[in-house]
Amino acid sequence: MAPDTRLRLAAIRKALEDIIVPLIPAEASFAQEQLGLILRSIGIVRDQIPHEEAFLIHDAHAFATLGHALGQHARPQDTCAAPLREAIARVEAICPAQALRRSELEQAVGAMRACIEQAVEEIGADAARLSAIAPLILTHTETQTLLERRWVVGTGFDPAPEALPALDGILYPASTEITA
Repeated sequence: MAPDTRLRLAAIRKALEDIIVPLIPAEASFAQEQLGLILRSIGIVRDQIPHEEAFLIHDAHAFATLGHALGQHARPQDTCAAPLREAIARVEAICPAQALRRSELEQAVGAMRACIEQAVEEIGADAARLSAIAPLILTHTETQTLLERRWVVGTGFDPAPEALPALDGILYPASTEITA
């Protein structure tokens, strides 16, 4: 299951429109106005989600560029000089040159899943090879299930949420946390 926050937001919006909107009396203008703002905000967030990482990467590069330009005017004795250089270096060390388009990544992952399904079906048709790939499939499924359970733990339906690993530990196992 791929996380589809945009679909989840669309479902929330539809529920609000179909269930809540009809219950608000016409004379409750403030409530009508607030619900309209909520619905528009959901739409804005839904449209921004695919571009959020690209926005952040663009922002990082734009500020690093400005930092370089400002750094040309900083004197060695300026208290801002060293922190500015360090901040620029940190951004340049961790920030990719550009973001991957989410739609391209979604298509690539979809194609990969289809190829995996075909490979498992074809390889698994031979009993000897099936026993060789079964542990791979089970390990992958266990890891993926933990991720998906953690992803939706906020629903309150997980029987053992305290046993789940942290989302950061699953998604960013090799990253180094950047501190201010």
